[in-house]
Amino acid sequence: MKKLVILLILLCFVLTLFGQEQNIKDIPEEELITISRETNFVAALKAIEYLSLDFAGKNILNTSNFNNPIGIPIKSLQWKDALDLITRFHNLVLEERPATFVVKDADIIVDESGQEVESEGKITASTRQVRISAIFFKADKSLTSEVGIDWTTLIGGEVEANINLNTTSTLSSDILSAGFKRNFQSGDITIGLETLLKIIEANQKGTIIARPSITVLSKKKGFIQVGQDFSVKTLDQAGNTTEKFFETGIIMQVTPEVLVEDDREAIYLNVEVEKSSAIPGDLSTIIDKSKSNTDVLLFDGEETVIGGLYDKDIQIGRGGIPILKDLPWWFFGLKYLFGYETETVTIREMIIIIKAEIVDHVNDRKKFMIPTNEQIDKERKDMQRSNKLFMDK
Repeated sequence: MKKLVILLILLCFVLTLFGQEQNIKDIPEEELITISRETNFVAALKAIEYLSLDFAGKNILNTSNFNNPIGIPIKSLQWKDALDLITRFHNLVLEERPATFVVKDADIIVDESGQEVESEGKITASTRQVRISAIFFKADKSLTSEVGIDWTTLIGGEVEANINLNTTSTLSSDILSAGFKRNFQSGDITIGLETLLKIIEANQKGTIIARPSITVLSKKKGFIQVGQDFSVKTLDQAGNTTEKFFETGIIMQVTPEVLVEDDREAIYLNVEVEKSSAIPGDLSTIIDKSKSNTDVLLFDGEETVIGGLYDKDIQIGRGGIPILKDLPWWFFGLKYLFGYETETVTIREMIIIIKAEIVDHVNDRKKFMIPTNEQIDKERKDMQRSNKLFMDK
């Protein structure tokens, strides 16, 4: 039965492709798109979204859990047909709304016997939500030699550090004076996270890159990217130009799940963090990538830290006697006598602080909503009806 269903789906695809070949001349070339079958599903949706915004003014919201290659070649298809083809191929639901296209998992799936069963990921009014807040902080590696910050001690917005009491560093003095729990014999202090980050920024030892926040349904995947996408154009076997998109920058994918045990709630969090950059070359494009994946169990409002993502910043300059060091090379070679090349290497660590909070239940949030005029009229009529019944008795 399952093989028959697959054959029917493939037959529909063939007929769809045949029909599109007949009408392709009627479609403006600007609306056609070609995507390789190896392209990631999320990247394919972003490529289609560019055309969707241009020709329909709608973005594409992906709430599905699917994140594999699309598995089917798209060759010069109208962007909306391509979107429909990809979603149907992977048994996903495509819902068109006034301002967006929504791609989501199917609520109904077919088992091996051909019977329809309800998907475990079906969204209901009781589905919990988790708010994920993150701080992307880039710190100089020299910071660890001045201040021994133990990020694993982060709890309740506070972190522990160890200060060298004999140092004359302004950074150490500022942190020591701002700490509210101090041990002047060992140099151990406890300080608020926000205060610590502000002091580090003020001393130019680090900087906050971004503070993204996203609310994700339980068991659904959330995506945060601080960076840019770039594309690489290649030729397929038929000689057609295909465009493959890659995501770069600071990328975080989170999949939370609210666990309930003995009336206590906890958050199981799968986190995947990537720091990447594209380096274009004459023959190929190199992607420099650092990646980390972890599974943590947090209570409501608890924080965790991901570190160890390093990058190297090389700055080349020139030192020496002003003016003379910048003379042209042909001027008696004086620039080489009065100047020299300098190279400054700075190693920085990306520290990502993640906080997970369980959002109030939808029924609890409804209590704080401002009632509409219709609701007020309904409540007034219900009260009058109740009073009338009481008076009649």
